Formats: sequence, structure tokens, C-alpha cells
Amino acid sequence: MISTEELLDTIKGDVLLGESMKEHTSLRIGGSADFFVNPLDPEDLCRTISLFESRNLPFTLIGRGTNLLVHDDGVRGAVILTKRALGSYSIKKNAVTAGAGVSLAMLADKTFSALLGGIEMLQGIPGTLGGAVIMNAGAYGQEIGDAVTWVEVYDKGKSRVIPASDIEFGYRKSSLEGYTVLGSGLKLKKLAGAALEKRSSMRSDAFEKRAASQPLYLPNAGSIFRNPVMSGDNSSGLTAGQMIDACGLKGLRKGGAMISEEHANIIINTGEATASDVLELVSHTTDRVWKMFGVLLELEIKLLGFEKTLC
Repeated sequence: MISTEELLDTIKGDVLLGESMKEHTSLRIGGSADFFVNPLDPEDLCRTISLFESRNLPFTLIGRGTNLLVHDDGVRGAVILTKRALGSYSIKKNAVTAGAGVSLAMLADKTFSALLGGIEMLQGIPGTLGGAVIMNAGAYGQEIGDAVTWVEVYDKGKSRVIPASDIEFGYRKSSLEGYTVLGSGLKLKKLAGAALEKRSSMRSDAFEKRAASQPLYLPNAGSIFRNPVMSGDNSSGLTAGQMIDACGLKGLRKGGAMISEEHANIIINTGEATASDVLELVSHTTDRVWKMFGVLLELEIKLLGFEKTLC
């Protein structure tokens, strides 16, 4: 157990009790967290983690909550926000050092403005650098894992640096899953002349395409399913969205949740959707795709609070 007084005495940042997770996820879904902590700086964040670890109490770090589905009954233990504590970055020549709480979209924009290439096509991806590195976020032929030089993680009470050579990056996954990422180093390439013009044009086209094909105006968590690996199980070569569309599922509703009519791999909250509504759509979709294509879709979003642990 842990008392509110002890939390307030230990943590310099903000501590809220029973904070609704609807306010901290892009889907605007979820119950309350027992403790919602917004640490002041990296030291405060590590101190917060150490406190919960020492009491054997659960905790989860989140950035901008853009790929999360939170249980309707909320989250036991602590939800720790990284945006403030791990929100600094620096760009020196072609090297970038950034905290895990830095906005990926902002970093992609800032580095491209500094005439650096390597992550510029990721500007349309919401969320933070920490989550992007763990899931090896990618778009339009770029993956962030290709630019990573090192990753700093919190491990057993202290931080340590893992070189990129010791990290396995795959399609929307990495060997960093299970680690608490504190920050990362990136190595980018200088752009000039024709290469710069080409990337500028590609970015403009990509952003226009994204705006036209995704329901950016409604609460959503981006892609719900990973695109299947092109293998014997997916000889068609179709994306998850194309398979779902072929099953005729666009516009399907369960309660307040609906499969987007613009992009079949996105579920939107039409107003009062619950996590249960979303999971019903997920279950129905995976079943239909399996029956039609023999492909088992895997979730790309993260589930939070679905494994209950009492404080």
C-alpha cells in the first residue's frame, strides 16, 4: 500500500487521485487511474518509478495516449505521464538527442526544418518518441529504428544506455518492449538541392493523402491492427485496412464505436463509446477477416487496465 501523503512528499510534480483517462487518450475512452502522476523532470520520474517498484505496485508510463485503449473500469496503480519530465531535445549537426516524452510529429518537423532527413515522413504519426522507438513507428518507407543510435532505459533502479546494435527492430515492434524508455539518440542525414526538393514534395503529398483518407476530426487511436507480414498467410499482399474494407465492415457500429468509413483500420469514438464497444468491433473484425482471408490480425494499439491488479 501507499498513502497520498507519501506520494506528495516524494514526488515534486503533480499527483492526482482518480483522474479520468478519457482526458489523456486520443480515443477519449477509459475509466479512472488510481494515481495519475505528472513528474517534474527526469529525476522526479525515476524517483516515482522507484517508489512504486519498492512497494510492488503497478505503474504504466504514457506519452500522449494516442495508441491506447483504456479499460472502462480504469487502471489500478499509477499512470505516469512523460511529456513534461522527458520533453527536452537537442539538434547538433546531424545528431539528435531527445527525451521519450518529446512529440514525434514535432521532432520530425524540427529536424526537417534543420534540413535533416531520416524521420521527416513520420510527422503525421501522433504520440511521443518513446512509444515510437518501442514500436518502431514508420510511414511512407521510413522507420524510426533506422535512425536510432542508442536508447536510454530505466532498468532496476537506474538508467542505462543500449546501443542500436543490441536492439532488434521489426515491423511495428522491437526488443525494447517491456523496457521503460527515457530517451534516444538519432543520426540523420543532411538534405540539400534535389534531395531536399524531392522530400519536400513527398511530405506534402503524404500529408494531403492522410488528411483526405483519415478521420482526423474525430477521436481515434490511429491504426487498430498491424499490417500482416507478407507471407504464406497473407499471399494477397493486402493491408489490414484493405482486408477489413473487403469484408464490408466500414461504417459498422457497436454502441458509440464505429469503423471509420474513410479508413477501415481506424475505429472512431462517435460520442460515448466504451472500451467494451471497441473490443466488440475488434473481435467481430478479426473473426470476419480470418474467415475471408485466413489471416489473424494483431492489435497495434495497446490495452491498458485489462489485467487487474489490486493496490
